[in-house]
Amino acid sequence: MSVWSTTFFVVLAVFGLVSTTYTSHQSVLQSLDEAPVVHFTLARRGGTFEATRPGNDSAEMSVLIEQLEKIEAKFNLTRREVKGNKLVRKAKSRAVGGGDENELMGELAVNGSWFATLAIGEPPQSINLDLNMLTSDFYVRHTTSRVGTRYDDLFSKSFEVFHPPALEQSVRLPFAYCRPLKGSQQTLEASGSILGLAPSKYLRQIETPFLLHQLLEEGIVKRPIFSIMLVSGYEGVLSIGGTAVQAAEMVERQTSEELDRAGAQEKIDAFTRENGKTLEGGSNSLDESKLSEEKGILLKKGTEVKDFKATLTNWEEGWTWSKVQGAEGWWQTLMQGVWVGGSRVLRNQAVVVDINTPFILAPPLAAKTFYASVAGSRPLDPPYSNFYVFPCMNPPLIDFEFSGVRFPAMRGGRGLEYSSAIIPGGKFSLGRLKHGSGYCVGAIVETRMGLKEEKEGMTGSGKQGLGSAGANLGSLAGNGMRGVWVIGERFFRGVGGVFDFEEKRIGFRAY
Repeated sequence: MSVWSTTFFVVLAVFGLVSTTYTSHQSVLQSLDEAPVVHFTLARRGGTFEATRPGNDSAEMSVLIEQLEKIEAKFNLTRREVKGNKLVRKAKSRAVGGGDENELMGELAVNGSWFATLAIGEPPQSINLDLNMLTSDFYVRHTTSRVGTRYDDLFSKSFEVFHPPALEQSVRLPFAYCRPLKGSQQTLEASGSILGLAPSKYLRQIETPFLLHQLLEEGIVKRPIFSIMLVSGYEGVLSIGGTAVQAAEMVERQTSEELDRAGAQEKIDAFTRENGKTLEGGSNSLDESKLSEEKGILLKKGTEVKDFKATLTNWEEGWTWSKVQGAEGWWQTLMQGVWVGGSRVLRNQAVVVDINTPFILAPPLAAKTFYASVAGSRPLDPPYSNFYVFPCMNPPLIDFEFSGVRFPAMRGGRGLEYSSAIIPGGKFSLGRLKHGSGYCVGAIVETRMGLKEEKEGMTGSGKQGLGSAGANLGSLAGNGMRGVWVIGERFFRGVGGVFDFEEKRIGFRAY
């Protein structure tokens, strides 16, 4: 792929929350933080992840196996390397089992990826910005394919920025603009853009700076953080420079107050109809104290932005922070415990956060230990032995513990906001084992990543012909995922995440 870096204008809205999820509260959804924040509405390409056929609640095991192979493959595109006094992750070369040296990491326009929309050029051209937490590059790719969204510099008549009505500020940012060589197979691949969110310069394959760092340098945002909040299985909010959780909490509080007032009005109307009196119509023999209580609820002033902001002391308040650990590159941290039914069954587990993984991956020993604590569960026979089943009528109560705080994971039933159908077994279920079965497939899946790769690295027997290089590199030739969990999208349905580049930490917060 031919790659060059050029400077174009990227149009960014720098104002309050722009998520269409809360359109009924647009007057409220403004920044609750003194520092500026850039908010993007997120969507999941292809909709909510489902491993079941329409109208059927049984899991398609072939679909799950295919999905698992794709997930493991993307974690195998990097290797570890010693740089100075630290261990870092870098893109593999073809010699150690990586991809084409001319191809950038990150797939565009694939089902299951989370994306935002960005406008570039004059006149503005909208492209999908695919999030990728495993690479650090920010680039735009233009191909001849009709798949994906395309930015074409030939149709950008000038570098003047287009200003949509809601825009208060725009910014000029450099990014890599990539065109495959004519006649190459890559010209048939999708067009679009990748936004790398990994916290390391060593995972960059091109020289364009991080998008976040550019926004900091331009003064568009003040804090080197981004956060992700999933509203459902197919939409959410990406915030750069801050978070959207507090705004969502205020909307939730306002909604609750509005419902309380509506209920109070209904009770007062019923009282008036029964007694033929208005609120000012004097006393009667019925419960006047109850009427006064309902009247007080009705007249209570709702939450306003200024009132809510007065209760905020620090943007970090309410978040549970966990330091990034392991080889520099990914958002890897320590999960202090895995709890099942109120009992801790696992301690001190290394985890990598990846929003594009649709379920939770656990290393072999951890998976076996976890399911041993789930009554009635068992592994499936090959070729599906990575998956376990549990009684649909008795889903486990799961918590993941970070920095001493337990967060509920995949709890409760699954409503229409998460799926187009009600799946037995609740949010922990990927569907029934088969039609009519009382067993459901669990969303914690065993992964054997790292085992095969480290063995090949030690022996030099990789399929790409590692040779003597593999023997010299030893275990560093592997992807370093042995014994590591992947905390995917399902955990973040109900838990917000904030990622701090400067302090190298991850924050969690239930909402």
